[in-house]
Amino acid sequence: MTNEILVVKKLNTFYPLEFEKDQKKLLDNINLLVQQNDVLGLVGETGAGKSILIDSIGRNLEPPLWSDAETLSIHLDSKSENLLEKGADELRNIWGNGIAFIPPNARERLNPIMNVGQQVSNVIQSNSNLSRKESDKKVVEIFEMVKMPDPENNFFSFPHELSGGMAQRVIISVALSMSPKLLLADEPTMGLDVTIQAQVLDLMAELLKEKFEAAAILATRDLGIVANFCNKVAVMCNGQLVELSGVLEFFEKPIHPYSEYLLNAAFATHTKEGRIQLGTAKTKVEIESSTKAGCRFASRCPLVEKNCWSIDPPEKLIGTDHYIRCHVLG
Repeated sequence: MTNEILVVKKLNTFYPLEFEKDQKKLLDNINLLVQQNDVLGLVGETGAGKSILIDSIGRNLEPPLWSDAETLSIHLDSKSENLLEKGADELRNIWGNGIAFIPPNARERLNPIMNVGQQVSNVIQSNSNLSRKESDKKVVEIFEMVKMPDPENNFFSFPHELSGGMAQRVIISVALSMSPKLLLADEPTMGLDVTIQAQVLDLMAELLKEKFEAAAILATRDLGIVANFCNKVAVMCNGQLVELSGVLEFFEKPIHPYSEYLLNAAFATHTKEGRIQLGTAKTKVEIESSTKAGCRFASRCPLVEKNCWSIDPPEKLIGTDHYIRCHVLG
């Protein structure tokens, strides 16, 4: 029996350009393999493409964005489901039972004029044959599972009456209500203080591995979260996945210059000898740059060569499950 949850091969996402018979490529040939119990940290600067990748994988893109792929499949009920072949109705069923989303800013995602218990109960009813009484009972059970304080009374609370951490637990309850196999979390602890962040992430990790035997992709700009809660790291740079490795390899021996750049930016006072230092990256070289091909880090990379500007970097296997996309290294 396979333990693969998600297989992504050559995923591209596009945005049509107004007034031009062309399109802008937002994601460029993304390859990913996510297995049972994996928590994959998706890292990169703002605008790197993390949120677009989350939505592309879940087939949740807002028009006019669109994507294609050689493979985009999720393993459910002992069989592989090709997400590219699913219509709207089939996707809604998969969203409920196979893929769950946790968006940023939890409170903003909740209906302000409906109590939170009813909101979760509505989701359960829309994806099951349970009666209102049965789904309400299940909500209380889920609230207990996510460690919501006083779950029976907070069933009747409105979003504005909850703390940030409690609102996030409601969103997690919605996501976990149908026992998903893949959790797509986009900055799930945004706006929470450090203590509550740790509680929420501990809870997610525990439930995914012990309760659901599922996997997660966690998009975040916080490398501390990645170090503590992820077992794999995927590094995004302007729509390209430039490095994929285990979490220890990423922090102890990153290969791609952009990975070094991120680590130096995050831990500027703790740089190691030999690492690329902030401020040393070239911002411009006298080579014509292509807007449709080439390495997305070329304009800031201290190792840049001519090929980097005009040819997409190849994917190279550096070690066990450790890949980079680079012309120069590897």
